[in-house]
Amino acid sequence: MSASTSLKHEIANRLIESDLMFSRRFLEGGLTDQGNTVIPTFCMNNYLSLFIYESHRTLKVIDPQRAALLAYNHEAVIEKARHSVKMFDGSKAGHVGVLGEFSGIIDAGREKYLNNTWFPPARVLETDLGEWRYRGRLVSTTQVASFFMGIPTMAVSDIPAIGQVLLAVAETQARYIDQVTRSLPWHGSSFMAAMSFSELKSRDRRSERYFKHLFDAALSDELAASLSAFQCSLNFLDVMVAADQNAASAETIFKLRFITLYHVLSSLTELKAEYGSKLDNASLSFLDTILTHRASAVIMHTDGRGFRNTLVHYTPEKRVVAQLSLSASYYGLVEAYYPAYDFPTLSQEVSDHTTRVATLLNEWAKG
Repeated sequence: MSASTSLKHEIANRLIESDLMFSRRFLEGGLTDQGNTVIPTFCMNNYLSLFIYESHRTLKVIDPQRAALLAYNHEAVIEKARHSVKMFDGSKAGHVGVLGEFSGIIDAGREKYLNNTWFPPARVLETDLGEWRYRGRLVSTTQVASFFMGIPTMAVSDIPAIGQVLLAVAETQARYIDQVTRSLPWHGSSFMAAMSFSELKSRDRRSERYFKHLFDAALSDELAASLSAFQCSLNFLDVMVAADQNAASAETIFKLRFITLYHVLSSLTELKAEYGSKLDNASLSFLDTILTHRASAVIMHTDGRGFRNTLVHYTPEKRVVAQLSLSASYYGLVEAYYPAYDFPTLSQEVSDHTTRVATLLNEWAKG
């Protein structure tokens, strides 16, 4: 094995271990406060699935024997959940594919939960959408959770049945993460330990009324639900995950922010191109403020995709390996793709932009 290949593999292994130890600390936090674990798990699941799917895929190449020992069940569900991180980029059909998924989720929920009350005049009070807000900011809905969990029928399944599926998937995730991280040094509690769960509030809504007042009246229910998914992801990172100030979490939190912003920005660009002519001036102003910001240009720079690919797939590109070092901050990856930055400065830029875009989406959602 050449020196450059050995370096690529070692960096990939270290990045994998960092992400999966972050995941283990999150899961351990859930075990100590099981009554408050459900909603953070809804928010974190697609990221856990991304880490598991991509790390196993990488290990099949760089360490096939180890990968064979780590084989896991529920691959289809985990792979589907992993795709949801990419928003509109996660479907070969682009936004059309994602809107199709949300259409199925929305229709199934309405069919199950609406028009069931025995007294017809009372049906106006029926609801089909649950939402959760932390410190006043939307972090999940039943529809978004269904999309991120990779189980489209989750929001409308019988509780015992879906509970069994979710438990089985969670056990698979935990087993995989434990196998990879059990010999690694422990780095302390996760963001779960810093959360104030009394500030996590739920509310039930009737989605057909609710969506009419979200973002822009010209948007379909499916588009409004998709934008809610973008909003939930960024709020989760900005108001929950950001509470983790442990230095051992810095690399993974940076990764989560970067790839989420990358795909939200890409998806908003596609949304504007497809539907911009139908949007009102206020909506276009929000989109332009987000998409033309200097930090958006940095993230979506031509080299941003190569950087994003390394974050997601772990193995550095051959063309940048000569610039990397095990002793450098984040192995020199930031400088290789963004010469004007180093890890601390790009991390701060991405953190600030996560807050900025989340805030703008929250304001836009209010109409």
